[in-house]
Amino acid sequence: MRIDDEIYETSSTPAFERKTKWELPDDRIINSIIPGTIVEVLVQKGQQVKEGEMMLIIEAMKMNNRLVFSKDGVVDEICVKPGDIVSKGQKLLVLK
Repeated sequence: MRIDDEIYETSSTPAFERKTKWELPDDRIINSIIPGTIVEVLVQKGQQVKEGEMMLIIEAMKMNNRLVFSKDGVVDEICVKPGDIVSKGQKLLVLK
């Protein structure tokens, strides 16, 4: 690298080289925003859904939380069922 007519050499650490590279998230995949237990799945595979429509209910800290769709789409895959315990970031649904 050249800055003001000076040549600089840079290197990275082995830990940096092993680090997982960032990728643009796939907006078709819906991940859990909180850990908890799935109480009810309110959609079916192939169902047309609209933004703001409820997708499922997840219990966290003895409260039922209603998760809604953030965009329109068609449900391609349902990755959870009632009774499943999910962690934050776990895949719940996939849209087409």
